[in-house]
Amino acid sequence: MLRNDCGRSRCPIGATVGKLAVMLVVLTVAPWAPGATKKDQNYESTHVYQHTYDEVFQASQEAIERLGYFVTGKDKDKGTISGNDADGRISFDIHIEALNTKPETRVTMNVKFKWCFSCAGSSKDAERRLSIQLQKVLATYH
Repeated sequence: MLRNDCGRSRCPIGATVGKLAVMLVVLTVAPWAPGATKKDQNYESTHVYQHTYDEVFQASQEAIERLGYFVTGKDKDKGTISGNDADGRISFDIHIEALNTKPETRVTMNVKFKWCFSCAGSSKDAERRLSIQLQKVLATYH
């Protein structure tokens, strides 16, 4: 029987290290394999603005356009705007509502980011860009 440095016919440490290395490679590469599924990301946020309902509704549409996104549906009476980006990775639904008689309006954004291997970003990043752009547009109203 052949012996090695372990003093036995097989080295249990080497076998364990080998198995761990194979498992690490499988766990690292498997998510990138064709057909591997990733969950889409959803992110929802709510912000309150010291502006009228009409100002916020108009500014929301302008912010969407400034980012190069598209409005696919809107209903001013219901306070809803929906849209997406050019390649369909990002879709969003925005709900706008007046809170009281003061110029105070709540905006709830629900952003969905469709995962893909070559895509960088997330639904939270897309929501942040929308919110920042909306604030910039509203800042021009005063």
